[in-house]
Amino acid sequence: MTATITLVCVLIVYDGWTNLKVRDVVVVILGPVIAIVISHVFASGLVQHIELERPLSRREWSSTAALESRFLLLAVPPLAIFLALSAAGASVSSGIRAVVWLESISLTFWAGLAAYRAGLRGRSLVLAVIAGLIVSIAVLTLQVILEPGQVT
Repeated sequence: MTATITLVCVLIVYDGWTNLKVRDVVVVILGPVIAIVISHVFASGLVQHIELERPLSRREWSSTAALESRFLLLAVPPLAIFLALSAAGASVSSGIRAVVWLESISLTFWAGLAAYRAGLRGRSLVLAVIAGLIVSIAVLTLQVILEPGQVT
């Protein structure tokens, strides 16, 4: 969820949508996800260092990096959506807008899935989905307020 929120916020606050080319958008999508993977590797390594009370071996760092690299998959859906829209002839700006909307809406799904996997059911599960929806609305409101790509 953190990666989705970060990615959408980066796309929202970027003030040069009209100047972007397809490859630029790919970099804008990949950048935050790669940064999140690096921060997860660092944080996980620090926790392990503290728990083991010794520096990690090269093998332990590699294992941690391999485990955390699964978060790179978070870039696949927005990239697939954007590239499919670009291939279909949509403008870069329209493609970005579609990614922002779909990623924001997906937060509701991820909140529900996370809550379900955490064992929440009934009213608690519904509240978790509503919380995801509220975050989605907040992200989309940010887009409306900032009017990306517009000269302010």
